[in-house]
Amino acid sequence: MAEVVQSHIEEMLPEVYELQQLGVLSSVEGKSVIKTRTDFEYKMRRRISKKPDFLRFIEYELKLEKLKQSRILQLGLSDVSEGARYRSLQRIHFIFQKCLRKYKNDVPLWIRYIKYCKQVSSTRSLGLAFVEALKHNPNCVQLWIMSAKNEMEVNKNVSAARSIFLQALKFNADSAELWTEYFRLEVLHVEKLQKRRQIMDASDKPSALAATDDFMNFKTAKIVFKNALSCINLTSHTLSGFTDVVRKLEFNAEDLMKFLFETALKQFPNSPSLWVCLAEFVLAKDVAKAQSILQTAFNAIQTFECLKEIITFMITFTEKLGDIQPMMMDFMSRSLDELSIDNPDSVILLADKMIANNLAGFLPRIYEAALKQYPKNKALWRYKILNLSDDPSKDLEDALAALPDDPDILSEYLTSLSFTDQVNCREKWDEVIKESFGAPLITQYLQYVYTSSGLENTRKVFKDVQNWHSVPESAIVALLNYEMVDGTNAEQVCHSFNVLTTNFNTAENWKKVFRFLSKELSRTDIIYVVEM
Repeated sequence: MAEVVQSHIEEMLPEVYELQQLGVLSSVEGKSVIKTRTDFEYKMRRRISKKPDFLRFIEYELKLEKLKQSRILQLGLSDVSEGARYRSLQRIHFIFQKCLRKYKNDVPLWIRYIKYCKQVSSTRSLGLAFVEALKHNPNCVQLWIMSAKNEMEVNKNVSAARSIFLQALKFNADSAELWTEYFRLEVLHVEKLQKRRQIMDASDKPSALAATDDFMNFKTAKIVFKNALSCINLTSHTLSGFTDVVRKLEFNAEDLMKFLFETALKQFPNSPSLWVCLAEFVLAKDVAKAQSILQTAFNAIQTFECLKEIITFMITFTEKLGDIQPMMMDFMSRSLDELSIDNPDSVILLADKMIANNLAGFLPRIYEAALKQYPKNKALWRYKILNLSDDPSKDLEDALAALPDDPDILSEYLTSLSFTDQVNCREKWDEVIKESFGAPLITQYLQYVYTSSGLENTRKVFKDVQNWHSVPESAIVALLNYEMVDGTNAEQVCHSFNVLTTNFNTAENWKKVFRFLSKELSRTDIIYVVEM
């Protein structure tokens, strides 16, 4: 290894010596360059070489090259030999290639090398880099696209770019991004030919273009799009990738846009997002037609997802559509009971949007349909009670009938009852606590009794609860707090502490006991309590 390193160092000596002679590097800097390169050469060639060593070597050489070029420019040197001027660039290529032979599947490193080749205009190395990168990473869509764009934009070779895309699709046929870029290539190629033909016609020169009318009408691009639909799952986001290509054209391509939508809807007729995309495209020219498309979509796809997409679209484009209330009334007037709702959470998300846009009046119909399909969904009931209810007590009763054992619904129902029917509220509480046990409910029950009937009744209720269930720690702590707030019966407080530590014998609870004893009781009382 030492002989190889020494050989490399000797090869770079003439370059460093010439730079010193020209005043680009000082003597000290020249020695530092030799020493640093020697260290890096040894690190590169050791048995277990590390990627960071390669990257640091590359970074060092890049900075050195930048410094060298800036000093040559400052000194106004024109008689620098090719070896001194370009040898360091070759060295950077060598380091990159040696590193990539070891880390063949490191895509970010390949991309970095490709960008460097472009930066220094190294066409041959760039071509070889693409070949090697794609050979070892055939499933990296980004590399295929970069290679095709290089052929199209830099080398002006459409045939080569097309061949690269066809090769890429053999390995990545399900990549929507790859199909979109291939479609872009064919569309932009036709646009380029149209511009050239336009210039020829304006100058009265005979056109050398042999493109047929079919090709100039985007026939190849249409074939690409049709093939894409058979390989990918088309969504509104994916379709927008294709339509954006057409929108950016300088020439009128309305026929191509129409073809995209018609073909997509023919293959995916039950996709609400595609119908909405079509409505958005038409909206700029014909509002009435856009409304008609939305109605056609809802008639064809009787799902909540379709209704959600349509309402979201109307909210987004309210300014262009004008008053959307009549359209909303039309949709709500139809039967929504058979509406297929895949995810009840999406109903809540739509409700938030509608409330924010003053469309809450249409929500009861939607919620009625949602609760018929999901009668035991607590989130739907709670949202309706909190945001949409005209009669919360009635809705709470309905929710309780659908979810009789849900502690949260029970708690809200009983809290409501304490305001609306105080006479029967206590009786209902007793009935609920006897039949369904839950720590939060018992604690809330004690709070209700304490607030409405005082401490004495709370003690009685606590004893009743002890007969029915094992009392939870939170309920005992709640009673303790009420006793301590009252502050008139230290013995009762001590008794409650005794119940707490007997049932829940933890260090934290004993700390509470002794904290209270040290503040509130005399020495005699403390001894009495401890003996208990």
